[in-house]
Amino acid sequence: MVWQSAVWIWLSGGIFAVFHSLTAAQSCKAWFYRHGIREPKYRLIYSMLAILITAAWIHYVHQLPDASLYQSTGTSRILLIALQIGGLLVALAAFLPIDGLIFLGLRKAQVGSDPFVVRGIYRWLRHPMYSGVMLILLAMPEQTWNGLHFSLIVCAYFIIGSRLEETRMLKAHPDYANYRQRVAAFVPDFSNRSALKD
Repeated sequence: MVWQSAVWIWLSGGIFAVFHSLTAAQSCKAWFYRHGIREPKYRLIYSMLAILITAAWIHYVHQLPDASLYQSTGTSRILLIALQIGGLLVALAAFLPIDGLIFLGLRKAQVGSDPFVVRGIYRWLRHPMYSGVMLILLAMPEQTWNGLHFSLIVCAYFIIGSRLEETRMLKAHPDYANYRQRVAAFVPDFSNRSALKD
C-alpha cells in the first residue's frame, strides 16, 4: 500500500540522513585523520560513499509500491519544466566559483577542507546547490506519491543539513556570521543590495 511505502521512504531517508550527517561531522573526520586518512583522501571516500548510498536509496524507493499523484499538461507542464531548468542552472552555477576537483576530493585544498566562497551565485544564495535540487524535485511535471515523499524528505534534510553545515562554517570561518546575515539561504532576496557588495 502507498501509505506503507511512505513510512519506509521516511524511515530509510532518516537512516540515510543520519549516516550522511555523521560522515560529514568533525568527529568522524578526526577519527579518519587519526587512522591516516586525511584530505583529500577523506573527501574522496566521502563523495564516493555519498554517491553509492544515494543511488541505493533511490533504487530502493523505486522498488516500493507506488501510485500516480498528478500529471501536468499544457501550460502548467511547460512552466514546471521551465522551473526545473532554472533549478538545474542554479545548481550548476553553484559549481562555477568552486574547484570541482577539491569538492570531490581529487585535489587538496590550499586552506582547510570547507572553503568559504562568496563569489558568483554565492553572493545571492548561501546554499545554491540545495536550492537548485529542491526546485527540480518540487517542480516535477509528473509526480507519484512515493516521489512526493522522497522530495519532501530530501528538502527537509537539505534544510536541516544546511544548519549543521553552517555551524561548521562558523567555527572554521568567523566572517561567515556576517555573510549569513547578508545573504539568503535558499531564495534570493534581490531587494537586499548589501548582498552585491564584496
